[in-house]
Amino acid sequence: MKIVYVGDNRVRGNFGCRATSTALSLLVGESHEIVGRITGKHTHFDTDELFFKESWPESVYTFWGSRKKWNHIKKAFFLYTRFKTRGGKYYFSKYDFVSCDLEKSIHNLKKLIPANPNYKEFDLSQYDFDALVINGEGSFVFSTPIWRESLVISMEIYWALKMRKKVFFMNAMFSDDPHSTHNTQMIELVDGLLSKCNVVSVREEMSYEYANKYLPHVDPKLYPDALFNWFDLINDNHVVDDLKYYMAHSAECDEFYKGITFTEPYALVAASSADIVGNDYEVTIKSYCNLVEKTKRELGIHLYLIQVCEGDEFLNEVSRRTNTVIIPMETPIIAAAKILANARIFISGRYHPAIMASLGGTPCIFMSSNSHKTLSVQKILDYKDIKEFSVIPNAGECEEIVRMAKDKLEQGDVLRAEIKNRCRYLSKEAKKLQELIR
Repeated sequence: MKIVYVGDNRVRGNFGCRATSTALSLLVGESHEIVGRITGKHTHFDTDELFFKESWPESVYTFWGSRKKWNHIKKAFFLYTRFKTRGGKYYFSKYDFVSCDLEKSIHNLKKLIPANPNYKEFDLSQYDFDALVINGEGSFVFSTPIWRESLVISMEIYWALKMRKKVFFMNAMFSDDPHSTHNTQMIELVDGLLSKCNVVSVREEMSYEYANKYLPHVDPKLYPDALFNWFDLINDNHVVDDLKYYMAHSAECDEFYKGITFTEPYALVAASSADIVGNDYEVTIKSYCNLVEKTKRELGIHLYLIQVCEGDEFLNEVSRRTNTVIIPMETPIIAAAKILANARIFISGRYHPAIMASLGGTPCIFMSSNSHKTLSVQKILDYKDIKEFSVIPNAGECEEIVRMAKDKLEQGDVLRAEIKNRCRYLSKEAKKLQELIR
């Protein structure tokens, strides 16, 4: 079949987006031709440089889009309007083309494309395709207000169904947002759309239970995340033993040339997918500094910070204050996965980086997240003692995290073998995602 692949999030810095997008794309591409890709560049919470206001007629977009220096004019207009309409306090745009009215969203999109050519990738009418395959890795967290990504993905599903194309919603997570209100409106919309899809596959049991409870017209299938299919890749003969050979040009610095190797035992600390910095930057910094210093002092092995997402930018300040090397987000994704997979301990509130770590047998200690992710990944990995710490751990929790890390280190290769064997099984199950697309 000819496939349009939706949710190819390799354009984001996020390790998980890059890795699972690639893993599912490789599985799909083995048996089908991918003729179009809709990336995550314009689906996320930010509208980027979108030039749009619903009341403007189509002629506004065609006029400005035809101007010779429109790209330069647009950038200036974009910066000015964001500053003015938000009083200079906010970065994100006040205007958007997408809403729960999906028919109107399609109409708005077609209207704005002449002045916003980057949004043309959303236009399904341009592709010669048989089916939509959607990487649903985290699109449907039913928060209040509604996630923009949920609306964009819903629009694409609605449009493909309207065109009488097959739709395969894969690798999905369904969850409430623990930090906001359960969104019944969006759940009802998604239930109606997914009930018409050819396949809806979820990546873990908690999403499966959520779908059965809140999406009564959907028949979900349960398969492990596509990223588990990287088991053989992560466990091949290639070894990442020195960071200087894997620097991205945007993250080069002198420190990476000074013997930062992975040949001795080391632990890794990242942050959580929950938005934690906006609450109180200094409290967050001090919490992670405390965690890093305790872990370095008491584990007796090297410790590195690792920035797995744009939201972990604050870890650069933690790195500075604690004199701890930070592995940058720009690290090539296979190298990053191998670094995670060969750590002795990984402490974070991140789902896909935890999978990458687990593929090599690395035991994880989890902070909570923006959904049920860090609980569900422990369940799918068959953790005996399932535990989540606060996204900003207090002093007592930092002590407990270190105690737990010591315990896991003492279990050594026995525990690593258990985790690795579980991932080997999950890898075989994830491979079966291919069989769903027919």
